[in-house]
Amino acid sequence: MKMNSKLLNMLLVAFAAGTAVAQAQEGFKIAGTTPTAKDGCMVYFDYQGLDGSHSDSTIVKDGKFAFGGAVTEPNFARMILDHEGKGKYMIQNIGDRLYFFVGNENYHMVIADSLKRADITGSPLHDEYVAFLDEIGGCFMAIMDEAGKTAASISNDDPKFNEKMNALRTKYDTILENRRQKELAYAKNNPSSIFAAEALRDVANTHPLSEIEPILANLSEEVRNLSMAKGLASRIEAEKTIQIGNIAPDFTQSDVDGNPISLSDFRGRYVLVDFWASWCAPCRAENPNLKKAYENHKDKGLEVLAVSLDDQNTRGAWLKAIETDGLPWIHVSDLKGWNNAVAVQYGVRGVPQNYLVDPEGKIVASNLRDERLHTVLEEVFGNP
Repeated sequence: MKMNSKLLNMLLVAFAAGTAVAQAQEGFKIAGTTPTAKDGCMVYFDYQGLDGSHSDSTIVKDGKFAFGGAVTEPNFARMILDHEGKGKYMIQNIGDRLYFFVGNENYHMVIADSLKRADITGSPLHDEYVAFLDEIGGCFMAIMDEAGKTAASISNDDPKFNEKMNALRTKYDTILENRRQKELAYAKNNPSSIFAAEALRDVANTHPLSEIEPILANLSEEVRNLSMAKGLASRIEAEKTIQIGNIAPDFTQSDVDGNPISLSDFRGRYVLVDFWASWCAPCRAENPNLKKAYENHKDKGLEVLAVSLDDQNTRGAWLKAIETDGLPWIHVSDLKGWNNAVAVQYGVRGVPQNYLVDPEGKIVASNLRDERLHTVLEEVFGNP
């Protein structure tokens, strides 16, 4: 049967799309092999799935292990091989770890001695990621591991301890800044690569967003529609709009009973929009202080609207934290973790974070914690 030219062109375009076509697969499959001496070892795998964050695990058996799942788009993932049975939380920051991007593709991992040095085949996305790392100067976490090992080798008793540590910081600050410059160049030269968005996301942690904005705008439409690019665009917009003196953007999310709550519902009262999460230790530590401030000023017109960055997997922990910490104000969330729509809208990159909004809807203060929270509220409402 003769193929018409229109269909042929469509197939050629699809073939050239590469990574985008790979994501059309329904899910991913990871098949790993290890020496049989690793039988019984645990393998842990963390990634962002269709319904939020996932933390999976499996046991090496007969020199093999496997994972399966699905993602809405390629995203950063972490795998850990527990060689000594210490448990995930003992080794998650120092153990044998592999950081990579997972997409809906097939991955074959061959481990000879270390997971971080595994040979990975079968995934065009991973091949592109490796090429990206080669171009920019390596994996950020690998660089940090190297710096950490060097720092650990310097004895606290060394008379030149401070001098050596300062020299180490200067060395790795230079390495990382050189890496960021290469990331900027990569993003400019590869506007259709998803790793252009990843490069800009990393650079945005230290460089002015005004430097990032024109490069982001030049990325392909497909890349700009990725969550990491959208999040970066929201950060850029938030930097312009989420400012003291500006009107706080309105939003609506569901409370613990599923009822829609809007920021505009609080017009006529002061409201502290508080971003937190049940898993955030500093947030939980600050809750008694916030509770005290609320009790002191609630009768004078203060409300607290807490936006949680919990997800579907930690919904129970969120509700439990509200009960355990005795938090009497209104709580909302869309249970999308760091992709919480309000957090993205407000450019939130860390918790706890908050904004004090006046009765007219204007932002009048931000990042109120510890004694500063009480000082600012006493300026607004007077002493309790």
